[in-house]
Amino acid sequence: MDSVGDPFCDVRIIPEARIDWLIIAEIAGEYAAFLYWHLGERPFFAPQVERFAHIREVQVLEKFQGQGGGRKLVVYALERLRTLGTQNVFLATAETNKAARHLYESLGFRTFRNRFSIL
Repeated sequence: MDSVGDPFCDVRIIPEARIDWLIIAEIAGEYAAFLYWHLGERPFFAPQVERFAHIREVQVLEKFQGQGGGRKLVVYALERLRTLGTQNVFLATAETNKAARHLYESLGFRTFRNRFSIL
């Protein structure tokens, strides 16, 4: 995935990371999950796309998996990105991660060059 501008891939820009691109979920007052995205321009795999968001990470603690927390995080992120005017959203997941693939497909993502995207 295109990692230009992603503080997870370039530690020199961690101080510039936007905290509003990080979503942390709690269930019953306990940390349960997080999601992080970054914004970019003209990804190498889709140069026709002017601006995009890349959902870099979605993690749900094992004891909270299957309770809808991951879905709520992704839905919230997509709504937030749309309010920011971002139309193109990409993410990647392992082909073997059937639960994540099912979630993303149910939210309208489709496979794009072995990645998921909403275009």
